[in-house]
Amino acid sequence: MPWYKAGTVSVVQNSNTVNGTGTSFVTNSRVGDAFRGPDGGWYEVTNIASNTTLSISPNYIGATNAAGGYAIAPMQGYPKDSADALRALTNQFGGVLAVLGNDPTQAGVRAALNISNSDGIPEGITNKYLTNPRVLASVLTGLDAGASGAVVATDSIIAAFSKLQVAVNKTITPAQGGVSDGYIDGLIPTWNSSSSITFSPGAAFIPSTGKNLRLSAPITISGIGGLNPDVFYFAYLYENAGVAAIELSPTVYSAPYFGRARTKAGDSSRRFICALRTGAGGTLYGFQLSATNMIFYTTNTSITPFRRLSGGTATAYTAVGLGPVVPQGCQSVVLRVSAAGQVVFISVPAAGSSPMMIADAGARVQFDFVMDGNMAITYAVAAAGGSATIDVCGYGMER
Repeated sequence: MPWYKAGTVSVVQNSNTVNGTGTSFVTNSRVGDAFRGPDGGWYEVTNIASNTTLSISPNYIGATNAAGGYAIAPMQGYPKDSADALRALTNQFGGVLAVLGNDPTQAGVRAALNISNSDGIPEGITNKYLTNPRVLASVLTGLDAGASGAVVATDSIIAAFSKLQVAVNKTITPAQGGVSDGYIDGLIPTWNSSSSITFSPGAAFIPSTGKNLRLSAPITISGIGGLNPDVFYFAYLYENAGVAAIELSPTVYSAPYFGRARTKAGDSSRRFICALRTGAGGTLYGFQLSATNMIFYTTNTSITPFRRLSGGTATAYTAVGLGPVVPQGCQSVVLRVSAAGQVVFISVPAAGSSPMMIADAGARVQFDFVMDGNMAITYAVAAAGGSATIDVCGYGMER
């Protein structure tokens, strides 16, 4: 091996410390090497502290030198020591190296050990050799949608899942303590402003799933604006990614599917909650819900579009359409009737000339009433010289 001579060294007479400049003692010398100092004398390397510091023996006997030349010469003991070390290593780990195979690659070692995949590894109680993504991606082969009965200790995981799936999806009939298909509770609308409404917690039966959907906390729809003017919007409860939600849509509801219960037309996953009317500006009219589920307009109802008849003088029963301010299919309405000069009779088309409500001459009365399927009522003034004015003040929240 060549001698190492890079850089210079600083030595002090009678000191065993050698400081190098531009040296790499750690990688180019060993304890036991011979150090030839600037004085030409030979010393044994006894310690290598760093690339720039080593110790010698005996202490340096030459004159102090701050930047002298030097040489480090390896001794002949290296080949034998190396051979002895290699022999010991081979004896200790030769068998292990043989097991690792002859291919010096990761794939080669895995192949030699038969661990290219988990098939070559005995499965233990704790480690199943599946990553979390693979566990989550495992398909439920054999899941039985028709399984029944209680889960027992001898069931496999798939069998238990099958039973639980059936139990979760089972529809409970009213006779079993469930609710009817028309069930709805809570979900009361509150007007905050022309651009904001809040619905209270509640629940309703959703026909598409055959189960109830629960809204556990109030939900506010805000930023309402730019709606179609002078029409009804319909609030629908639906499930959005497993969470109850409410949408406001101009799409009218379907015909009742159970009692007065309705869904969005063409979409049985959306259960009707209430209908709310917009004004000319495309925002919602103010409203207040009564204890009898009547929605009262909280705006001036003595003007268009709420005034449905102004000074009517017909003495024969005449139809008055209420549709513009009463939602389609609604049967209940809040009327205000003013009778001027004569008694005014109020009825519905099917009743013919039989009065269902009478407003005395000079009276102004407000009352809950009914309409026919076309959202119409009839009126008649008792005799010539009188007149009737009819305003719509609200309508039923029929759901």
